[in-house]
Amino acid sequence: MSTERPTSARALRRVAEQRRRRRARRRIAWALAGALGIVAASVVGSVLWFTRTPESPPAETIPVISGDGASVLVIATDGDQPVAFALLASHPELEDRVLLFPPGLLTVLPGFGSFELDRADGFGGPGLSAISVTNLTGARIDGTVRVPVEAIAGLLDGTVVDLDEPVLRQEGDEQVVVVAAGSEARDASRLAVILGEQGVGDQLAWLVRQGTVLGILLDHIASTAGEVDRLLEVSTGDLTLARDVLAAVAGDPDRRVTAAQVRPIASLGGSEERYQLPVDDAEAFILEQAPYLAIVEGPRPRVEVLNGTNRVQITPPIAAELVEAGYRVVRTDNADRPDYEVTRIVGHTESNQSTALAVYDVLGFGEVRLEVRQPSGIVDITVIVGDDFQ
Repeated sequence: MSTERPTSARALRRVAEQRRRRRARRRIAWALAGALGIVAASVVGSVLWFTRTPESPPAETIPVISGDGASVLVIATDGDQPVAFALLASHPELEDRVLLFPPGLLTVLPGFGSFELDRADGFGGPGLSAISVTNLTGARIDGTVRVPVEAIAGLLDGTVVDLDEPVLRQEGDEQVVVVAAGSEARDASRLAVILGEQGVGDQLAWLVRQGTVLGILLDHIASTAGEVDRLLEVSTGDLTLARDVLAAVAGDPDRRVTAAQVRPIASLGGSEERYQLPVDDAEAFILEQAPYLAIVEGPRPRVEVLNGTNRVQITPPIAAELVEAGYRVVRTDNADRPDYEVTRIVGHTESNQSTALAVYDVLGFGEVRLEVRQPSGIVDITVIVGDDFQ
């Protein structure tokens, strides 16, 4: 390497140019190194950010439902008025189900007569609602729970709900949109309307909305531990059973929400909206969706329960006991006179003798008789409750 210093101007310019180029190359190198460092840091940060497991609430623990499965009737209420009926059914080996019934379903309320389903709670509480559904469908219901609409809506506040049609409310001569159609986040007040208010449309459209919200509720319960307990804190009924069934159904990814295929009843001059579900269709519905809930195999004997005393509210407990034992109550009324001292269990025709004896075994009192001269073509058994009923 030469140490000779340049002396000419040309040599000096050549050396200066070489130094300038070296300094430029060093600046570029440092700039590239800095840029690469920044990019590398950004990439690492991005990798750490996007590959990090998002912080989310733990999922609800799924309880084990054993044996013949379990069921609970969930009654959603707006104030004291029932607005939704959902039978939740869970089985350890079969797909879980949520079966919906409209509030205006006209059916026999055992011990009271034929009324809309949403009136059962006012007559005899949630127990009568459950007995009425069992009487219609032949399905075993292990417990009930009443859940306020506001509690469900509060739990789902801000959840996205997709509506094909808006919810309209009649205000005077105008129809006002209270919940818009489309897919958007709904606050608690609008969720309460979607679930708890029929609006201008019929109950079948309302039933679809209810099924949508209940499906979202179950998804929420499945993904977030403790939410089912929050819901039940403000609910009443068989809370332990309700917690297990709600959590089990929520945790089943194959669960289905299905509405009973009811038929509208034409109203002559009235404004009440009513629906019917023929017993054969109701029983087939249960056998298709949750066969393990069927309380008996084959057809259920038809029973009428008549009050043969001057006492009031004497038929409901007997009717409920018979329904739970596998009979179908088709009528409750007063007997031809109020002075029966002994309860009569009447089998219509000799073919119903064994059925009459079986009813006696269920009740544990009374006397068995056969009607062979003028048997009823509507019922198989008539129970006339006498003064011996305690």
